[in-house]
Amino acid sequence: MITINLTHAQRMLFLFLVTLVSYGFFNAYLPITDSVESNYALTAATMLHHDSWLSPMIYDQVWYDKPPLTYWALMITYKIFGINDFASRLPATLIASASVALMYYLVAKIKGSIKVALASAILLMTCLQFWYISHAVATDGFLFFFSLATFAYAYLGITKADSSAMIKAYLAAGLAVLTKGPIGLLLPGLIILLFLFSQGLMKNTTDSPRLTQQVKTCFNPLGILLFLIVATPWYLAMYIAHGQDFINGFLGLQNMGRAMVAEHPKFNVWYYYLVLTPLALLPWTPLVISRLKNFQLKDRFDFFSALWALIIILFYSLVATKYPTYTMPALIPCIIWAGQALVSLREQGKKKMVGLLVYLPFCLYTLLLTIGIVSSNQDRVFPYLLILLGGHLIFYLVWRYTKYKTISLLIPCIALYSAVTIAVAPILMTQSGLQYKAYVEGHEGPIYIYGGYYTSLVYYTGKTPIQVYLNQEDDARWAQGKNIMPTIQASDFPAYINQSPKALIIVPSRNQQTFITSPLSTQSKIVGQTQGGTVYLFTRQADSTH
Repeated sequence: MITINLTHAQRMLFLFLVTLVSYGFFNAYLPITDSVESNYALTAATMLHHDSWLSPMIYDQVWYDKPPLTYWALMITYKIFGINDFASRLPATLIASASVALMYYLVAKIKGSIKVALASAILLMTCLQFWYISHAVATDGFLFFFSLATFAYAYLGITKADSSAMIKAYLAAGLAVLTKGPIGLLLPGLIILLFLFSQGLMKNTTDSPRLTQQVKTCFNPLGILLFLIVATPWYLAMYIAHGQDFINGFLGLQNMGRAMVAEHPKFNVWYYYLVLTPLALLPWTPLVISRLKNFQLKDRFDFFSALWALIIILFYSLVATKYPTYTMPALIPCIIWAGQALVSLREQGKKKMVGLLVYLPFCLYTLLLTIGIVSSNQDRVFPYLLILLGGHLIFYLVWRYTKYKTISLLIPCIALYSAVTIAVAPILMTQSGLQYKAYVEGHEGPIYIYGGYYTSLVYYTGKTPIQVYLNQEDDARWAQGKNIMPTIQASDFPAYINQSPKALIIVPSRNQQTFITSPLSTQSKIVGQTQGGTVYLFTRQADSTH
């Protein structure tokens, strides 16, 4: 058997580099999609163009969607590598790699087990939602990293009366607030207070600090000061610069508004995250469930972990606006539970159970993804299968001739996700304005998008189309908050478009029938077709006879 002895730092570096290389693979060829990714990419590009490091900007105007940390990361990579898809996705890849390494380090400190720490890091790297968000241009990867640090350091600080750990937790919470807003502190703060309250009701164990000591550690003055130094300057500067507009736009619409009024009403159902969370943990959901069978209420870590996951899921279930990534920090304890379950099963020699909870779910997961790729993307099937089979062959050799059984799980998982990354690129094109770039670049007149918008088209071309707004069912607050791009109502469209001899109209497939039945369609001819929509050239009636 081949053996290699590594230090903690070397293991962290190994995990970081493996994640960086595997997640960075093919990133440069993944188009920026609408509507979420394009908002972040265009905002950072616009801020860089205006040299605006304070105020987030899009369509050459200030907007109050998110705090600046993610935008700053994008701006830095744009300055180094230029504004392109590789630079857009690099921050997410880097912070994901750091999260995997940090997961190993913190679990090793909490559980005192290298095996559990390694298993947790590997399972995190290879779970579905983490893989997805680590390729996405969004804030969630940064929030996950800071949430992980807050979770672990707060637990270590309270249970071990470790002031330095608590200070680190406050620092992480400050950076979370600078990433996502007040929720970066409010949710962890609520969970920690509930944990302290529960500790007061429970009998202290021999190794547990007194409740008074736990409370003193929790409210560390230096930690609170550090939090304020990190989190508050940007908010104060924005208020000084923009006054009540900032309060109304950021705290009002983007925070309280999301909580009270559903941005996407059809997803506002109470069971949304109860369905999503098991899917997000794939293919390791069975491992998590198996660990829950051995859940110990009196175990402080189990109790804190359960409190963390349940409060996050419950809170966002009550919030009106639902997004798939909102509850991502709840995955932190779930992944650690899965790591514990995997190590426990292997140490107990339960090979059949390992097969049922690890290999069988992964094989089924691989099969489902393969069926999806084969049925939707014929062009990339061969390289997909080649990478997949190569990964499994290497996995067999490593499993057969080394002692690194847990680490070897990385190989087929990396092969699977690498293959998916290659195969999914054409599918993402249907969700990106890049599909219309060739038609837009050569057009000199106005450009309209009928019943939708492709912010990524602005990112790719520098041209700003006008949105023809069809959806009258949106809440007025959201309609006003989201429609920052040039927008006209459908009823005003004929008057606007007839002001120009020729105009380009991009009609998404979902709105094709509506456009065909409109009077303007008789003056428009099809000049292009994509998987996502149809491109029309409109000619003013007075000029159509020439």
